[in-house]
Amino acid sequence: MKAFCPASITAFFSTSISENPLLSGSYGVGFTINKGVFVDVEESDEVEIIVNGKRWNFPTVQCLINKLIGAKVRVNVNMELLVECGFGMSGATALATALSINKFFGLKRRFMELADIAHECEVVNKTGLGDVVCQTFGGLVVRLSASCPSKAVIERLNVNANLDFLVIDKISTEEVLKDELKRKRINKVGMECLKEFMKNPDFDNLFRVANKFSIEAGLMDDELKDVIEAVESDGGKAAMVMLGKAVFAHNGFKALKEFGKPFKAKISCCGAHFS
Repeated sequence: MKAFCPASITAFFSTSISENPLLSGSYGVGFTINKGVFVDVEESDEVEIIVNGKRWNFPTVQCLINKLIGAKVRVNVNMELLVECGFGMSGATALATALSINKFFGLKRRFMELADIAHECEVVNKTGLGDVVCQTFGGLVVRLSASCPSKAVIERLNVNANLDFLVIDKISTEEVLKDELKRKRINKVGMECLKEFMKNPDFDNLFRVANKFSIEAGLMDDELKDVIEAVESDGGKAAMVMLGKAVFAHNGFKALKEFGKPFKAKISCCGAHFS
């Protein structure tokens, strides 16, 4: 059996950083899909993290190994999507690794405790703030507090939709958030968008609010705008993936093909689990 953790796509967000990583995180709305990361572990003479057949330097996963067992282990990762494109691959790998190590070594840690550790390692290594919360619960998740999964205040919306995705390029979450002025702008617009979405929390409104966020927060460039407008002109809906130079769309596959090689996935209500 392998541990599976779904990708997490954030539509809009605002950050909250505390000295305590467990009290740091992000507000906002995101959802999980039926693609993500598969992980299994085995004994090794050294710490090895192997991603899609290649050895990786993965500080977030190394942090998690140190916190859970502090021992040598080989972590085998099958990653279905790209990193730094807004799919929460770092958080997914950390959470799936936590589940695998817990089972393999018989640690008997509770699921929520493992999720908190994965979240903490994400925050400390500046690879994510809200993905692990979304990946813990699964589905379309409204994050009404900014914290680790066990302390999170959330709402889950019942949405079952097939979506289309197009990745254009990578965006470094750390690079964006270390710009203090940009982060303040993101936080202000993100909280406004969360309040607006909660007045009408449905799937169609998600696209409208997400586009408002990416434009007003200064994250959407002209290339992404052209892609989204093309989908809308063809009768679909589309928005920017946070944080990645990528688009998620509903009924947008045909239009997305004009800009690259899109792929299909669907919203999944399942969080991290064994497959």
